[in-house]
Amino acid sequence: MPRQLPPRASLEQLKKQAKGLLKHLQSADTVALHRISESHPRWKHLSAEQLAASQFTLADAQCAIANEHGFPSWSRLQSHVKMLEAAGTTAEMVASLRNAAGKGDLAGLNALLDAHPELIDERGGEGVRTALHQAVFGNRESAVKLLLERGANPNIRCEGDNAYPLHFAVEKNRATIIRLLVEHGADTVGEGDYHELGVIGWASAWPDIPADPQTVAYLLEHGARHNIFSAVAMGDVDAVRSLIATRPGDLELRMHGTKMKSMPLHLAVIKRQPQVVLTLLELGANIESLDEAGFTPLDRAAIIGASEMVTILTAAGARLRLPAAAALGRDAEVARLLRLDPNALKPGCRWGNLIVRASEHGSGEMVETLLRNGAVVNVRDNPQTAIDSTAGYTPLHAAAWNGNLRVIPVLMRHGADVRAREEKYHGTPAGWADYAGQIEARNMILQGHIDIIESIQYDLADRIAPILDEDPACLNRTFRDYGLFPWDAQPWHTPLAYAVSRGREQIARLLIERGADVTVRSPEGETLNEIARKAGHGEIARILRAPEAANP
Repeated sequence: MPRQLPPRASLEQLKKQAKGLLKHLQSADTVALHRISESHPRWKHLSAEQLAASQFTLADAQCAIANEHGFPSWSRLQSHVKMLEAAGTTAEMVASLRNAAGKGDLAGLNALLDAHPELIDERGGEGVRTALHQAVFGNRESAVKLLLERGANPNIRCEGDNAYPLHFAVEKNRATIIRLLVEHGADTVGEGDYHELGVIGWASAWPDIPADPQTVAYLLEHGARHNIFSAVAMGDVDAVRSLIATRPGDLELRMHGTKMKSMPLHLAVIKRQPQVVLTLLELGANIESLDEAGFTPLDRAAIIGASEMVTILTAAGARLRLPAAAALGRDAEVARLLRLDPNALKPGCRWGNLIVRASEHGSGEMVETLLRNGAVVNVRDNPQTAIDSTAGYTPLHAAAWNGNLRVIPVLMRHGADVRAREEKYHGTPAGWADYAGQIEARNMILQGHIDIIESIQYDLADRIAPILDEDPACLNRTFRDYGLFPWDAQPWHTPLAYAVSRGREQIARLLIERGADVTVRSPEGETLNEIARKAGHGEIARILRAPEAANP
């Protein structure tokens, strides 16, 4: 079976291998002679004595190396490795270009583009976004301007969302960047993105992101046109009427690529557009239509506390179901409905995940009602309705992501697992709150029964001793034993190794004082001291060199 080339094959290294093999062949080394008899067609049928008496050249050794790796000749191996080296170099250059754009490093951008102007529109590396996308993501106005002036194409789509840089600029409402892109020819319509919202939909129709009327007005002035979702979100009744007159089927259209796949009537409720709600009902929208979570518009209105929407929908004949009854505090109706279906709130049943949705935007009282009537505080959401389709998403994750400070204490009081990690990003509820910028929610959750991993992650040195007192074995437990752990950690990490990699000096001291194993090495053989020095954590490296650390 051919030997595998290493991930970063080097032609120079292969040349050295060939020279080394030749040296051993010329000295009649038994292993070397066996290798060439196994891999070189010219020497396959000779006896050991004949091989030992043969005259070998560098070309013979090179051919043997090539054959060992499955190539018929040295020249074919050379060509393959050169191609790999070029591809690696290109990917690295594109990654560097994207990183410089995201950081707003103008000097780095100019230097890279001077050397490789052909890479300006490459996605490369992760194969996701161009440098211009990355500059927009990083809100680096000067980098956006530089890239556009140097010829970056604003109408190249990223892979995941199939979106232009302008889609992301309007989503984040970055007015100056929006103008720069449009002035350099960005397509303000932008239909065909994964979410099927177009640029104007990205500016206005996300259920959880407020729209900026000025951004929408600017887009309309520069060639954009409303679709049903942007018209609904902006409360433009005339546009809604015009669109439905042309395409009546839009009344039942779903927002593709959003977790709840809302219909126009649901979106009008969420965006609190009473005139649009009335108009859609007049035009024939189904008042009992269901979104992906199985909620009617009235359910949605009740959960988010949109009282005006509740009044309109109730007056129009909307039926009161369990979600709306629980949200509105109609205890008698909740009890009646549960008598008809006693297991409705249990996991796997009709409303087993209602507590997750309530934890996003509902009230603490609603969550209390659900728990009192059989909902499970640590139920795992259905990936179809969870953020980013992740498995293992709990009610506390939902409350954390949305910064729902009314619900977090209720869930924790009822035993919500603050250590639970969902399976896609391996994030705990506190991690999701942190990523979403919900710092108050994160800190509230971190007061709970966290593990040693999060204590290190968030530099909570005062939590280390109590955790070790409760679970002494976690001092040297590897992270692979936890099953799921943060993306910036490694399976072989122990708490001390993780603290070293994160530069947590005080925590490293505490762990060493408690007897943490300082001899742990990475799979590549690096010591913790070497890892600390490479990462620039000089004081931790000094601690690890100390005699008391070497002999705890």
